[in-house]
Amino acid sequence: MQKWKGHSWQVWAFILLSSACQSQPPLLSGEIQGLTRDSIYLFKWNAGIWEKVAATGIQNGKFSFQGALPTGLYLWGISPQEGDMVLLNGKDTPHIKGTVAQLFQTYTYEKSPENEAILRFRRAISGLYQQLNQRPPQEREGIQRQIDSLLQNASQSSYATLRVYASLFRSPTLPVHAASPRLVWQGLVNAFWKDIDWQAPILVQIPEVFMRMQGFWQNALAQLPEDSVWQYGEAWVKKLPPALHATAWMALINAAQQFQLRETMVYGAEQFLAVAPQDPRRNELRQFIQSEGALRRGQPAPDIALPDPEGKIRRLSELRGKWVLIDFWASWCRPCRMENPNVVRLYQQYHPRGFEIFGVSLDHNKEAWLQAIQADKLTWIHVSDLKGWQSAGAQLYRVSGIPYTVLVDPEGRIAAKNLRGPTLEAKLKEIFP
Repeated sequence: MQKWKGHSWQVWAFILLSSACQSQPPLLSGEIQGLTRDSIYLFKWNAGIWEKVAATGIQNGKFSFQGALPTGLYLWGISPQEGDMVLLNGKDTPHIKGTVAQLFQTYTYEKSPENEAILRFRRAISGLYQQLNQRPPQEREGIQRQIDSLLQNASQSSYATLRVYASLFRSPTLPVHAASPRLVWQGLVNAFWKDIDWQAPILVQIPEVFMRMQGFWQNALAQLPEDSVWQYGEAWVKKLPPALHATAWMALINAAQQFQLRETMVYGAEQFLAVAPQDPRRNELRQFIQSEGALRRGQPAPDIALPDPEGKIRRLSELRGKWVLIDFWASWCRPCRMENPNVVRLYQQYHPRGFEIFGVSLDHNKEAWLQAIQADKLTWIHVSDLKGWQSAGAQLYRVSGIPYTVLVDPEGRIAAKNLRGPTLEAKLKEIFP
């Protein structure tokens, strides 16, 4: 499944031609020296993708969009990857001036003080954050003070869009400890969203809202069981303005994909389609939901039959009656090897009570596989067809990254996925109190 990002934008809505409505002031015009393209476009943001809404011709580097569009933020450019934002506020008639060389670093807005103020802020905050990441630690405190000052000034701007936009650039202070999943969730909500004006209509049009939501979900999925994220997340999204529901659910899909939480991706896709049934991605999402049906929790775990180090075929189904962790790993996978001591400890603790591990290696080299088993003291069942990512077991469970685990209950049904570290330990404590 591909990641739902702006490179897969769809063309819909309507096209504004430069020959129409010449008597009306232009929505947006420009003069870019050295621009030799035939056409330039306006795009609007839709929950993770840019959609084309207007087009006009270019003559000698000059262009003019005529007609009408709802007020809001748009992206002008040759493509979503070669463009920049503009606010069409219904009052100004912004005019872009620049040259093709270093266009997006040097162009300016005429006839629109609000766009020029937003542009200055975006360039300044981007430059400061770039310095913050590149400068030595002893210089970062001073840069952070400049960032704080810039954000403070922007928060007091007379331009409402700039105030809302700037609020999205405050780095969240993440909670360190919490006594319960609910407190963890509430701490994340406060960290990411306490300064956000949810009633601002412009939020749904700002890509940074989507990016911030994705980071929010990623932190939640890293710290909480999937069930808790679903429970708290659904209640939280319902409290948001309806226009932001699709954005929130698509951001969850992207965040879950980072952790290979395919069941959460399915959950997010179902929620997304419920609020955006006509979205241009609907068919792809429906196909994904259908394809993942056989691997959802409660479904029978597909049987794996692969050779062990001695060449004997071992079957997952032979372990029926036990709790089994299918552990997809490889000798070359550093995160897998770092996780192994934790898995060894839990195996030693719970194996006498009916816990088993079925290790599926994505190695190519048998010697490296066997050396890793010995070095890490992995005493459970191991299998591999030495086909790497083309392993029959990995293909069966649609593994796209490792380490990856699937927990199977004594009846042979999928009970949980992607458990490791604290989440694996907590689940085993729940099973074997």
